[in-house]
Amino acid sequence: MDIKKALELVESGRFEELDIDDLWELINILSVSSDPQAFQALVKVQNSKLGQSLPQMNQQMHYIMEQNAQALASLEKGFNLFALDAKGNPKQNAVWPIFNFFRHVDIENREGAEPVEAKDVFAQAVGIAKLTAKKDILLDKNFSKQKPEEQQKTYANAVLMAMEETAFVLVSNQILEDTLAKKHTPLSKVDRNEIAAKAEKSFAEVIRPKTKTRFLLSNGNIISTFAAEVNRAGNKALLAEQNTTSPSMVKEVEAVEKMLQSQYSETMQLLRPLAQYQQMAFVAGQPGRNMFGADYIAKTVHENNPAKGQTEVSLFAFLKDQPAKIKSFSQSIVRSIKKAYTLMAEAVSLKLSSEKFAEGLKSMFAFFRGNKDNKNAKYKGIGIKTADGNLRIISAKASQILLSQSTADKRVIAWKDFRNTFHNSQLGRAMFFDAERAELRPENVEDYVKVTPIVLKNKKKSAKSWVKKAINMVGQKILSPNKLDRTR
Repeated sequence: MDIKKALELVESGRFEELDIDDLWELINILSVSSDPQAFQALVKVQNSKLGQSLPQMNQQMHYIMEQNAQALASLEKGFNLFALDAKGNPKQNAVWPIFNFFRHVDIENREGAEPVEAKDVFAQAVGIAKLTAKKDILLDKNFSKQKPEEQQKTYANAVLMAMEETAFVLVSNQILEDTLAKKHTPLSKVDRNEIAAKAEKSFAEVIRPKTKTRFLLSNGNIISTFAAEVNRAGNKALLAEQNTTSPSMVKEVEAVEKMLQSQYSETMQLLRPLAQYQQMAFVAGQPGRNMFGADYIAKTVHENNPAKGQTEVSLFAFLKDQPAKIKSFSQSIVRSIKKAYTLMAEAVSLKLSSEKFAEGLKSMFAFFRGNKDNKNAKYKGIGIKTADGNLRIISAKASQILLSQSTADKRVIAWKDFRNTFHNSQLGRAMFFDAERAELRPENVEDYVKVTPIVLKNKKKSAKSWVKKAINMVGQKILSPNKLDRTR
């Protein structure tokens, strides 16, 4: 949700129809936004009947989350959705389509990220899918009330749906990464047609249960796509804990984060702290661009999933049985790939996305985490609250770029605004200059002001003496009318 959508929801009154986690997100966006309309919208929400009953709803949700957490723990003790037989094949028939997809994934380990082992990807994808499913199940008012067999069915469907959505994101994000590797100029009609053709062909193979097509994915794409999902879940977990005090969702996020951190520490040290600022992730070099692309595409996949709400069938099975649905689904994803490309290509061409930015951000995050190995002193003059405030403002400027994509003139203005805000912030100056420049100091006018005399021609001879006196005053740097003697 962006500020534009948040304001529209409040203006229309449709915010009263939101689920509680979406309501938390709405209030959070309005609370931190610099948009002048945001404060009025926030007051409207707080004064509404729904807003006034929110504290009581939060208490109820605390109880629901704790009950659901207990039910999930009990379920997972006696049920392994991804159990394999002696031959290494899934015991559950429903797992076969997604298992077959990952069995045909090849890894290309490129520079810029840690190597990924093909044997690890399936298990990591399972961990990500379980986290994505649990963040919704924990907020389900009815889950703990269901019978054990119904809970198992709900759980299995949610995990498989999340895992199959991730497959679409991985394939789509790879198309985006490969396109950006070839060019950073605007897409031609031929380029657009090639992207659409490649995506539609790949998606058709993704959902085929017995496909033999190989899917080549880069290490950077895989790590960044997983990081984007962890960050998305982490943001929801943080809001849930702040509003309900229940730590159950945070614990789930921490477990998956620990798993990825143990294998991809360098990349995760950069990407994980960007959770609340994913809209500006495109500045953080190749890893950041990969995560931005994954997050951007994932939103489209989640919002346009034609099988959303289905309890009897997974996404792959649904699309296989209804070929017409995959056409519109593919078109939505292709549009998101093209839009993400346009934004990131502009960021690269404007030199606002580079490894220098990535190193600066990683150094800053390491400093605030108190990493003992970090000897960088650039940020000693900046507190964590200042850095967080800077990042929020910069991220808000990045969201303005996203909102202005349809209008070229507005996008140019938005890019300039983003660049100036980033470079002129206390954080930006520390990142790209030295520690002293990071400190805010009173400006010395004489450092940047130079008086240039402007002499107007005057045909009257009586004015010549006045002009000469004015010219003589230039050496005093400040030309003051009080110092001019206009007497003859």
